[in-house]
Amino acid sequence: MKANAQRFGLVLCHAVLAACGLGFVQAAAPAQAAELWIGAAVADITPDRPVPLTGNTAVRIGREIHSRLKANVLVLESRDGQQSLDQAILIACDLCVIRPGIQEGFRKHLAGRFPGLDLSKLFLAATHTHTAPVLLQDRYEEKDYEDAMQPKEYVPWLYEQMAVAVGKAWTSRAAGAVAWGLGHAVAGHNRRVVYSDGTAKMHGNTSTPEFRGIEGYEDHGVHILCFYDSQKRLKAAALTLATTAQAEGGSQVSADFWHDVRRLIHERHGEDVCVLGFCAPAGDQTPRPQLNRKSEQRMHEFRGLTYSQEIGRRVADAFEDVAGVIAKDIRTDVPLVHRVQPLELPARIVSEAEYAVAKKVCETIDAKPALGNSDYWTRTLYRSVAERYLAQQQGEGKTYEMELHVLRLGDVAIATSPFELFLDYGVQIEARSPAVQTFQIQLAGASRQHAYYLPTPRAMAGGALDDKPFTNYSATVMSNLVGPEGGQVLVDRTVETIRELWKN
Repeated sequence: MKANAQRFGLVLCHAVLAACGLGFVQAAAPAQAAELWIGAAVADITPDRPVPLTGNTAVRIGREIHSRLKANVLVLESRDGQQSLDQAILIACDLCVIRPGIQEGFRKHLAGRFPGLDLSKLFLAATHTHTAPVLLQDRYEEKDYEDAMQPKEYVPWLYEQMAVAVGKAWTSRAAGAVAWGLGHAVAGHNRRVVYSDGTAKMHGNTSTPEFRGIEGYEDHGVHILCFYDSQKRLKAAALTLATTAQAEGGSQVSADFWHDVRRLIHERHGEDVCVLGFCAPAGDQTPRPQLNRKSEQRMHEFRGLTYSQEIGRRVADAFEDVAGVIAKDIRTDVPLVHRVQPLELPARIVSEAEYAVAKKVCETIDAKPALGNSDYWTRTLYRSVAERYLAQQQGEGKTYEMELHVLRLGDVAIATSPFELFLDYGVQIEARSPAVQTFQIQLAGASRQHAYYLPTPRAMAGGALDDKPFTNYSATVMSNLVGPEGGQVLVDRTVETIRELWKN
C-alpha cells in the first residue's frame, strides 16, 4: 500500500509539472527498484551475396566471409506486477558506423509491429569493424559497387533481419537478474603519434628521430554486465571497452575480434548466450599498438593466433574472470530508468582558410579527366567542409543535434554518444559519474548528420587542414562536425543526467 501511495504521488506530481510545462523535471524522479525482465536474441546480418565494404578511402568488394556479422539484441524492462515502468532496447551491430538516418529508418520499420515496445528507447550501436557493408548509397561512387549487393538493397534487408530478432527478444522477455563488474584486458592503444614540431599523425612512424611520444591516455578496463534467467543461468552479456574493432583488415567480411570474443564465451557458457560488444569512447584508440609491434606479433604467433584472435582471447579471459566473481552478487530487484534527451552541441566552425583549402582540393579533383581510386571519397569530405562554411556564413549549421541515452541499471550508469569520441571525454564522464560503474557506448545512432570524430584541444593542436586528407586526420575540420567546445557540453550534460538519476 505504501509503495502504491508513493507511486500515485509521483504520477500526480508529474501530471502537475507537465500541466505547467515543466515535464522535463521528470529526469530527477527517484529510481525505484522493480522486477527486471530480460529478452535477448541474435540476428545474422551477413548477406549471402558479395557486398561493398566501408571504412577505407576506396570501396572494397567483400566476396568471402572471414566471420559472420551479428546484431545482438537485448531488451530490458522494469515491472511492478503487470505494470511496465521503463524499458531499453540495446542493439550491438557488427557495422562500421550507424550512419545518419539508419536508426530512425529502423524505428520506422518496427513501428506498430510489437505492441508495448517504446521505439524511442531503442538505439543501435556499431563495433566499428571496417569490414562490414556500406550503408549509404552515395558513400562511394556507385559504379565501384560492381556486381555486389547495393547499399540501397542491403539496408532494407538488414532492417528485417534485426526486426525479427527484436520481435523474438521482446516477446520472449521474462523475469531475470543482472550482475555487473569491471575487468581488464590490453585491447586498445592510443594511435596518435606526436613529433618534435608538435604535429601528430594517426598510426604515424615511431622509428624516426622526430618521434616524441604517444598523444594520450589508454584505458584497459572491460565493463561487463551479465544477465540471467530466473534459474540464474547466463542468458546475455554486454561488454564495453575503449577500442574499435580494427584488429584485422582486408577485403573479407568480418566481425573482427568480437567474433573471437563471442566464440570463446559460447564455448565456455553455451551457444545460446547473446553477447553484445560495445565500443566505449575510443576516437583516438585502436587495437593495433604503435609501440612494440614486432614483439606483439612474435607473441601471438607463438600462440598460433591471429591478432584478432589474440585480442578476442584477452577480452574473453577478462569476461571469464569477472563473471565468476560477480556471480556472488546477482540481483533481481534493481531500478531501471532510461532517459532519452535531444541535445544540441555547438558545431565546429569552419574558418575562411579551411574553406579555401577545401575549395581548391575540390576544384583540383573536378578538373581531372577521370577520378582516381580514392578521389570520390576525398572530394566528398572536402566538399562537406566547403558546404558547411557557406551554410555557417548564412547563419546555419552552427549546432549539431544528437540523441543522448542515459540509463540507470542498479548501480550502473549507461551513456551513449554518436561520435568517435576521444578517450579523454569518456574519462571525464567516468570520473565525475556518481555511479559505482559507468558503462559508455560510442557510435550509437547518429541522427541527421554524420558524427565523425570529436577531438580534444591537444589533438587539434597537432595540425591544420591542408590538401592531404591524413594530415592530423581525426582532429581537423574535415572529420569533425563538433569540436572540443561541443565535447565539453556533451560531457557536462551526460554527467548532469546521470547525477539526476542518482539523486534519490
